[in-house]
Amino acid sequence: MSLLEADAQQCLFYAVAGFMGFVCGAYCQQEVSIRQLFGMIRRDPYIFYHRQKLYPILSTFRTDHEARLWKRSSSLTDKIRNCLVFSLVDSINALFFDKKPPTYTPDLLDLIKYGLPSTENLYVHKDYIVSQDLLTNAPKWICEHLRGNYRKLTTDEDGDALHLRYNDVFVLSCGATRICKAFKREIWRKLEQHVTKMTEKFGSVYVYTGPMYLPSLIPGENWTLEYQIVDWIPLPMPSHYFKVLITEPQLPDTTPYMEGYIIDNKNSTTPSSCELINYLCDIGEIERHTGLRFFEGVQSVVRFKKEKWCPR
Repeated sequence: MSLLEADAQQCLFYAVAGFMGFVCGAYCQQEVSIRQLFGMIRRDPYIFYHRQKLYPILSTFRTDHEARLWKRSSSLTDKIRNCLVFSLVDSINALFFDKKPPTYTPDLLDLIKYGLPSTENLYVHKDYIVSQDLLTNAPKWICEHLRGNYRKLTTDEDGDALHLRYNDVFVLSCGATRICKAFKREIWRKLEQHVTKMTEKFGSVYVYTGPMYLPSLIPGENWTLEYQIVDWIPLPMPSHYFKVLITEPQLPDTTPYMEGYIIDNKNSTTPSSCELINYLCDIGEIERHTGLRFFEGVQSVVRFKKEKWCPR
């Protein structure tokens, strides 16, 4: 082999080694960036909402980010990535960078698995996520994920029992419990009992609850919306409250489905008002009156007859 051929082979080896080093570096940089993005998605609802736009910016090589985010992918590539790339990155971080003390943050993927009805002024709690409406100074909706181990703040024996879980009554009414007339009604208690039964039966139920502001027409007058003075501040009075359920049956070959309910926010003792089936409604009706958008990929339950519930 001549000296010229040896130099050519050496140059080729350096070129291949440099190219492979560049590819490996680009791949590691992508995986580190995507891993950090996944961590931010689990903490920030706005990044979760815009994640589809961020994937192409951080990606050099094609991969199914959504499957990885929801842990639906278990290919050989994923196993190699977890064993080699992430282990190497963790070792380097532990060796050269200061390790921050772990802080507890709720996993948003568990709370907003089926998306966000809206993205205005989101606040994350360890048990729920809420969207605040600055125009009405009240929340637009609150989302909870119930797994059968939830707890209730009030009991039916309480004198002023409000049929809600966690601190929803203060979240939905800004602390003014007298605004939420619907929550003290028997029909709301039956609705909460229905949610409890669904959670115990299927093991996982996502619950969206929020107010509706529909004007009423007084005979001989114009359309009006009632207001209440709370701490010297006039607040609009919700005319109705909605509740949307997304049930996840823990059975093979089953898909999640939705139920929607609208309950008027007033004291009512008529016999017909105590039948929960009379308040079952189409999800589209709730979306039309609130401007919210619930997950469109889930089958919803609507009522065609009072005696029968039919899937759409």
